[in-house]
Amino acid sequence: MSANRKIAKEYARNLLRSKGISFKADYDTLHISDVDRLLEVADLMRYRKPKNANGSRGRYFFAYLQSARGE
Repeated sequence: MSANRKIAKEYARNLLRSKGISFKADYDTLHISDVDRLLEVADLMRYRKPKNANGSRGRYFFAYLQSARGE
């Protein structure tokens, strides 16, 4: 994949699902290795948390992907 291209939201969700991350779970139930994978995909999407965010980038990215679900 080209370093200049962002990945799509659905592709990111499917990629994380294939790595065993469930979006039906809560962020606090994720293992450290799952959070690392989540942040790697956030980097691929060039995701940035809101400036006024109270939580971590991982938590906000997880919530962003959860909001897209059609489940």
